[in-house]
Amino acid sequence: MIASLILIVLILLILITTFLYRHYFPPIPKKDEHYPYAILLGCPSHDDGSYASSQIKRCDLAIEAYKKGFYDTLILTGGAVKNQYIESEQMAKYILNKESVPVCCEKESQNTWENFLNAKKIIGDEPVLILSSGTHIRRACAIGRHFFKKYGALWYVDHKPKHIIREIISRCIYISIELKKKQ
Repeated sequence: MIASLILIVLILLILITTFLYRHYFPPIPKKDEHYPYAILLGCPSHDDGSYASSQIKRCDLAIEAYKKGFYDTLILTGGAVKNQYIESEQMAKYILNKESVPVCCEKESQNTWENFLNAKKIIGDEPVLILSSGTHIRRACAIGRHFFKKYGALWYVDHKPKHIIREIISRCIYISIELKKKQ
C-alpha cells in the first residue's frame, strides 16, 4: 500500500516536472538558412584576460556559422561580469584575429536576459540566430523568445559537469522568476 502511494507520488512529480520544463523551455525552433543577425551570448575570460575554453568554442562556432553564410552581422554580448574584461570585446578580438566578420559589441549586459534586452535595442525585431553552448542554448532560446519573434539556434556540444550543474541551477531560477511574474 505504501509502495503504491510512493509510486503514484513519484509519477505525479515526474509529470509536473515534465510539464513545467516543456512550458518554460519549449523545443528550439528549426534554424532557417540565413539570418541578418546572429547573437553570440557572452562568456567571461579568465581573471588574467586569457580566453576560457567556452569562450573559444563560442567564438569558433560564430566563425564557422559566418563562413557557412548563416548570418550577415554578429552581435557580441556581455559586459565585465566576472572581472575587468568585457566579454563582448574579448570575444570580438578573438574572432577578428581569425576572420573578417562584421561585428557589433554590446558591452553592458550582466546576464542572459540583459544580453537579449540590449541586443534588441541594437537590431530591433530582426530575425536572429542565437549562438551558445549546448547546455545554455535551451534557456537562451526560452529567454530569446521574449525579445524576438523569429529566431533559430546553433550550439556546440558541452558536457562539462560544472556547466551542467550551473545551468540546472540557472533554469530553476528562471522558472521561479517566470512563476513570480504570473502572481
